[in-house]
Amino acid sequence: MKYPNASKGMKILMTAEIIALAASLIALTLSVFGMPGIDSPEPIDYLSVSGISGIAVIGMYVAAYGMALFGIVRASRDEPAFKVSVYSIIAMIILAVPAAIFYENEPVFLAISIAGDVAQFFFVHYIIHGIMHLSEHLGRPELSKQGKGIFTVIYIGIFFEVIVRIIEIFYGMERGEELALPFDVAANILKTVEYIMFLTYIVKGNKLLKENNAG
Repeated sequence: MKYPNASKGMKILMTAEIIALAASLIALTLSVFGMPGIDSPEPIDYLSVSGISGIAVIGMYVAAYGMALFGIVRASRDEPAFKVSVYSIIAMIILAVPAAIFYENEPVFLAISIAGDVAQFFFVHYIIHGIMHLSEHLGRPELSKQGKGIFTVIYIGIFFEVIVRIIEIFYGMERGEELALPFDVAANILKTVEYIMFLTYIVKGNKLLKENNAG
């Protein structure tokens, strides 16, 4: 059996990403239906609903981060590339605290956001690298090639994100967000595409390792 730790670790990571995706969808639903002016068949106390659901969403994110960290640590025993992702997710968890504390302090929050973006980049980048390395070792070069395609989308998205951040630095977050809106929309669209490709790639990597262990 080759790469048993990577196989178990990738399975845990895949579950963690699915939980994170579910949490994001719930948060999005709450933000949409919690908006003023949306008709409802009966009065709803959005504050209490959002409060209870908000705690559940936070709990799901915490669980997802914890599982992702555990899964990547496990997978890194078989593939060194995953070790960078371990440090990255730890940095993301640590940065979440000051981000919440300094949310209303524009310069500090902007700096923390940029640091978080960098940590997120390395987290995703080296998970993909790890799966690429494993697929090459297991004789699946086509899966490795798919990883390179995801990098292309990531780099284009980063280009737009850098433009947004530069505008925010020069004009402040409030004014900068208005000026950078077209670039921000493009960056968010690419982020969505990137995430779908990333999650699909994790599923394929998990399937590859599962088939390898079954054989």
